[in-house]
Parts: sequence; C-alpha cells; structure tokens
Amino acid sequence: MQGNLDRLRGSRILIVEDEYLIARNLARTFEKIGAQVLGPVASISQAIPHLGRADAAVLDIDLDGTPVFPLADILYQNHTPFVFFSGCAEIIIPDRFRFINTLPKPNGIREVIASLIATYDRSASVVAEGDGEDVITLMPSLRLAARLLVADDAAADRLVERTFEYAIAHVDERPAGMSRLEWLLSTLEDLRLLEGRTILN
Repeated sequence: MQGNLDRLRGSRILIVEDEYLIARNLARTFEKIGAQVLGPVASISQAIPHLGRADAAVLDIDLDGTPVFPLADILYQNHTPFVFFSGCAEIIIPDRFRFINTLPKPNGIREVIASLIATYDRSASVVAEGDGEDVITLMPSLRLAARLLVADDAAADRLVERTFEYAIAHVDERPAGMSRLEWLLSTLEDLRLLEGRTILN
C-alpha cells in the first residue's frame, strides 16, 4: 500500500464528517501521508467553498440527519473522486452512486484510504481542474451549489446568473492557480453574502 500512497501525497482531500473524533483521525492520517486536508467540515454548506479545490473527498453519508448526496452530485459532475464513509445502514444510496465505494463505520482509516486510492484516477499533479473548460460547462455544478445555499429556487437561479455576469465582466481577475470552479464558487458565496436580500426579493 505504501507505494500507492504516493498518489495521495500533495493532493487536497476534502473531509466531510460530523463526528469530531472520526474527522480528526481522518485528517491526521491524511496529513501524515502528505496530503493537504480541506476541512474537516460537518455540513454541506461548509463544504461548498472547498469543492473547487478538492482533488478527492471522503463523505459521511448522514450529516446530522441531512444526506450528503447533493454534495456528492457536484463532486461527481466535476469528476472529483470520492468515497462514502457511513455508520447509517438505513440510508439507501441512490442508484446513480452505485459504483462509488461505500465503507461502513467502524472500518479502519486504512480501509478508507485504500478505497479512496482505488477510485483516484487522476495524477496528483493535476490540480487545476476545469481550466480547459468553458465556464458555461460548470453551470450545473454552480446551480446545484446555489440551491444548497439558498432555499428559494428562483433566488438561487438569480444568484447563479449574477455569478456568471460577474465572472464574464471580471474574467481577467481570477487569481493565478485558482481553478475556474473554485473561483466561481467563491464568487457565488461572496455575492450571496453581499446581495442576499436583493437576490431573495
């Protein structure tokens, strides 16, 4: 397994887990093998700002009663490898995720890492995902993120529209080294905070 760990060294691993001790142990283990941990975070809304940076993710299926599947949809749309890690046997995994590795708790962290490596189909050096894509191809992911952050669907669509308007007008201002998805998600979050009331009305 040691040789395979090189695939994760230097990668940015998003950990979405609402149990503190498990999240801490996952984070420490990934850090020991040289990965950069994003989070850990305990909710979908906390995870969204990290999506554009993540090279891979470990997702607890049940986040204090909220299924993680909408977040998994965004990762799946952007070809970001992830695994499910859950202690809740009652939740039925949607058929669209039938090929995603799912590990039941209390499996060891070594099993989680081995499962993630098995799904990690990109070189660790490929960190600027989406740089070869037009921003419009990222619209489904942005729309889903907006609807997770804003309860009203019409308001969420207005937020996406404002985000694209801003991105088109300020395309030359994207920081070097920041992927298009990361930049768009960051812009969406900034606009939500700045124009929340206007968007909701």
